[in-house]
Amino acid sequence: MGKSPGETQTTSVPYDRLKDTEAGSSGDDRGRGAVDREEEVKSNSQGTAGEIRAVGNGYQNGSVGAKRVAGMGGGETRASSAEQEELFAEYRDERREDHDSPAQIEPDDPEMNRNKRNSATDRAAGSPRFSRKLALLNVLANGLMFAVAGFITYHCFNKAMVLFSWHPSFMVIAYLILMSQAVLTMSGTNYFTHRCNHRTRVFIHWLLQAVAGILISIASVCIFLNKIRLGKPHFQTLHGIFGLVTVCATLASIAGGVTTKYAFQLRAYVRPLYSKLGHGIAGTVTYLLAITTIGLGVYGRWFQEDNDATVRLMLVVAIALIALYVIVTPIVNTVQRIKTAARTTL
Repeated sequence: MGKSPGETQTTSVPYDRLKDTEAGSSGDDRGRGAVDREEEVKSNSQGTAGEIRAVGNGYQNGSVGAKRVAGMGGGETRASSAEQEELFAEYRDERREDHDSPAQIEPDDPEMNRNKRNSATDRAAGSPRFSRKLALLNVLANGLMFAVAGFITYHCFNKAMVLFSWHPSFMVIAYLILMSQAVLTMSGTNYFTHRCNHRTRVFIHWLLQAVAGILISIASVCIFLNKIRLGKPHFQTLHGIFGLVTVCATLASIAGGVTTKYAFQLRAYVRPLYSKLGHGIAGTVTYLLAITTIGLGVYGRWFQEDNDATVRLMLVVAIALIALYVIVTPIVNTVQRIKTAARTTL
């Protein structure tokens, strides 16, 4: 029953050491538990991130990814919510792309379809149509028309600046330069504007024609007032008669240009084809009349005083070559429109 004192000393543990041991063991347990929980959370988060990345490849595999996330995460709701948000975001993006596709946003607008046809025509009639030889010919024609206009304008002011001087100078600038450039721009044979789209070419065309119309009006007023000042009768020469007819044809061509520009808005009253056809015919006739009038003016008395027959003949030939280059394409287009109108009407 009794125990020796030595035996009691070896088996008994001091209270302080027992307390320290229990505290250390409990601390180690808590530390190992925290480390284990951190590793578990890290593994779960890595698995969840991997599953979300897998789901990001396409919402078609969303059901499989959802099952895998649910199996690994247990009751985790954060991964499933992120997955659903990503799936719906991709779904909305695809629906938006389908909704914004060209087949659905293109309205059934004839004006838009007409602009698209013009753009397609512009692309088809682009730079391949303008060869190197045609570019060289265009540059030569432009240089020739500026040279002729400059030569005539110089002789209008070389002696004195009078009221009559503004009539031939403004007329030759308006018809030989501005109207020629306007016609070349619309026919697509102007090297400086052939890369522009249809709308830009229309804008350049009517802008040049508007400036030309202003110069023609000023020139007509100048010659009319000069005749009154000198007490001479009007329209007594062949040049004067052709000039009167040319100005009247110019007014008709300008009116046809306005109806052509707003042909789509006026389609209830006249077919756009007829508007373009009438404007093309009026413009072609006007340009030919203007060239003829300028040629007759070169043989006028005021120009014969300083230039001999050879110079006048060279000027007429140059003017004829310019007109030939400018007017060929509009004539071909007008004939084609006449055939189209006859085929659609009959």
